[in-house]
Amino acid sequence: MSYFNQTIDDITKAQVSKGKQKACRQVYDAFSTPVYNLAYKMLQNRDDAFDVMQNAFITAFQKVSQWSGDVAFGFWLRKITINQCLDLIKKNHQQLTVESPEKARDIGGINYDMQHDANYLLSQLPPISRSILWLYEVEGLTHQEIADLYQMSSSFSKSQLSRSKQLLREWLQNQEERNEHKL
Repeated sequence: MSYFNQTIDDITKAQVSKGKQKACRQVYDAFSTPVYNLAYKMLQNRDDAFDVMQNAFITAFQKVSQWSGDVAFGFWLRKITINQCLDLIKKNHQQLTVESPEKARDIGGINYDMQHDANYLLSQLPPISRSILWLYEVEGLTHQEIADLYQMSSSFSKSQLSRSKQLLREWLQNQEERNEHKL
């Protein structure tokens, strides 16, 4: 079940539209983690993900009266978040900065090798390919929905998804071959 499947009631909506801090905090607490996680998976940068999360909530609070209620509030907020991520990706013509993934991290005394971390694998992809892979495979958007977000054809989404998967396969195959040569 998606965290974005949650909604808010009419009273909370009315209070948020009036800028009532308690209602805004309630909505923020309910949705901040899934919004941040979505932004991070698409952008692979903590600072950018945090900025997108904050901007998504500001936009949602300012435009909550435009939410029709036809879909869950979470899905409406998810679309705002995706659009803000895509705007940032488009704004940055080159690949977004990724926090030095080559280095192993020490987590609680355990040496954590990021070679097999999904975040690291995602960070190897160009931003547009990464975002389309995430939107299709994890968020469950259709090719047409993704194409609409990018204002492109559905074949654009399909080819980017195929490209993403091919790049990941090649990267994993190269890693496997390097590991075999070490033995």
